[in-house]
Amino acid sequence: MKLEPLKTAWSGRVSLTVNRLQRRQGTGTRRAEIADAAGAVMVRGGGEHMTIKEIAKEIRLSEGAIYRHFRNKRDIMSLMAENAAEAMCADIGRSFTAGRTPLQALEHALQKHMSHIEQRQGVSFLVVAEVVSLGEGKLKGEVSAALDRYTSLIKDLLAAGVKAGEVREGVDLDAAGLLVASMIHGLVNTWSLSNHGFDLEERYEVLWAIIRAGLVTGRCQST
Repeated sequence: MKLEPLKTAWSGRVSLTVNRLQRRQGTGTRRAEIADAAGAVMVRGGGEHMTIKEIAKEIRLSEGAIYRHFRNKRDIMSLMAENAAEAMCADIGRSFTAGRTPLQALEHALQKHMSHIEQRQGVSFLVVAEVVSLGEGKLKGEVSAALDRYTSLIKDLLAAGVKAGEVREGVDLDAAGLLVASMIHGLVNTWSLSNHGFDLEERYEVLWAIIRAGLVTGRCQST
């Protein structure tokens, strides 16, 4: 099956995702620097130590300077979570528009996720865990919506894989998309809890091979 119609339809969603990410990144270099500092504090000491005071110390600003850009810790976490989700969505979108089949695009995007997560020590998923622990309704809703967008892109890419003859017909695409997203989330959480005690990318390859075997058609089993 020709993939050009699929990629043409996909390109609109990709543009929206990339544009959304670029707008967020363009909201101010200082805001991005503060969010990065918050991530460093969280990786080092956990969410309970990610206070405005500790963030200010990390970035060598006054607490007042932090409050000029964010109202509170909740706002910083919201930006961190949204940026992480949009970046992962953009990875998926760009992968499919770079001369790959849907299945190749998904695998390339997931590998990029693992590499970026390892480099940043899983900070995006630490933010999600902290949001859950706080139980703050509005923030949980924002993060949940961002994760839903990510899962929806995985599902749509798998649907494109069905049309391309790579993914088996009859696969529950909602469940499959959720399974892939949950695999990433669970793996990174386990890696973080083990104090990065195993090779993240190697463990991902093992888990993905199991999931992949249940998704692909016979002609793609050995590729």
